[in-house]
Amino acid sequence: MRANLMKRNPPWFPSLMAYEHYDSGRSHLFPEAEFGGSFDGANRVTARSSAQVYPTPYNVVYLGPDDVFVYGGCYGDVPGGTGSFVAKVDTVSLQPVWRTQLIDTIETREWNYPGVLSALRDGFLYLIYGYRLARIAAADGTVVRTIELPTLAEPRNTSYNGLDAFAGGTLVAKTVYREAGCEKQGFSAFLDCTDPGNVPDSVVVAIDPEELRFITAIAAPEFIGGRLTTARFRGKDYVYLAGTTTVFRYLYENRRFTLDDSWNPGSIYEEGQTSATAVVVMNDWVILQTNAAPATAPLSVIAIDQGDAGRQFSAQPFAGLPSPPMYPASMSPSAVSVDEVHQRIFALDAGPGRIGALELSDAGLRTIWTAKQRTTEFLALIGPPDRRVVVGTELPPGQSLGGATSDFVVWRDAATGRELARTPEPLTAISTGSMVEPYYFGHMYYLAKAGEIIELTVQAEG
Repeated sequence: MRANLMKRNPPWFPSLMAYEHYDSGRSHLFPEAEFGGSFDGANRVTARSSAQVYPTPYNVVYLGPDDVFVYGGCYGDVPGGTGSFVAKVDTVSLQPVWRTQLIDTIETREWNYPGVLSALRDGFLYLIYGYRLARIAAADGTVVRTIELPTLAEPRNTSYNGLDAFAGGTLVAKTVYREAGCEKQGFSAFLDCTDPGNVPDSVVVAIDPEELRFITAIAAPEFIGGRLTTARFRGKDYVYLAGTTTVFRYLYENRRFTLDDSWNPGSIYEEGQTSATAVVVMNDWVILQTNAAPATAPLSVIAIDQGDAGRQFSAQPFAGLPSPPMYPASMSPSAVSVDEVHQRIFALDAGPGRIGALELSDAGLRTIWTAKQRTTEFLALIGPPDRRVVVGTELPPGQSLGGATSDFVVWRDAATGRELARTPEPLTAISTGSMVEPYYFGHMYYLAKAGEIIELTVQAEG
């Protein structure tokens, strides 16, 4: 089984989740994860929690069921977010086996904003944080090597927001910046600095993981807020970036990046919409949803053919649905999730408080179902093709998008949207921009902003 996993999801380690969104195309589809409940009867959800020993966690990765690693400390605007750390988690006690602190951003006075933790096929952990990339030994947390990456801004105001990779192993990353002279931390730098857009263009870099050495870099055409995405299409390696008016594509060949002018989707947004976050790859298509920032126009889900950028489909699954006064008309800060087997796309809009599924065919995009569920977090898809389940958080009524104190977790039949299970009581608020993390044996991990890892289990009643 490990050989099959290695073959289908290179270059990540052959486990249930070695990368934040499972694969480099950011599908959020975890086919080896299981739904432990019933599709036909009532289910119950149980939860057990660690102590608050993992402040502001962002994501977890696995080398196997007993080798669980969490990345945290990376939300500088949340209590406890004092700098990036990695810890190995004892799956029985949920307590740390070891913990390695990479940086104290209070001491260094650097911007503390989430990067990501990943595990490559070599069995090492790779953490990108600020303008640094570290290789970490999984056995004991030893930092084997750290490199600094290039930036067009002052390093202390730079963060590489995420990490991706080509199937051959080359790592790819991209910068975001905090405005010079602003001392706001975390996501607040994008909201509360005087002029958050007064920053340089983003830089895209390639890194050799074996030697952990910088290979090459190129400046993007503009500042790109969302994470980058890689794809291998017709024998070539590409990087996709969602810009303010269009999607950019770079060819990576002979150890250098080239902007692919032959692939030009043109202006893809409608008046009143804001730009997308990350692009998601589904077979021959790239998929995105608009309105990462609050928008006045309804959200669009857009599909663009990787072979012909002029071939596009767009749909507005939540158009006409009102948004309560305390919420924006439309806002979706997380990327879509996709099921390449069924050609289905799962979208969300926190304004009207809906999630939904669309189907892509040669005729275009068709909405399959929508359901009431207000969330801003990524949706996880779990299970085999005939038992797909979509899992996400739900904000309790009356709570604000930016100041939530609690969240429910909801499991739905991915084919119909029918609710299968939910936590009986709301949990303490999840870390912003994260996802309910699939784990082995039907369990899932919920990363609470306050520092707990909460293990959730769904079982059939009776």
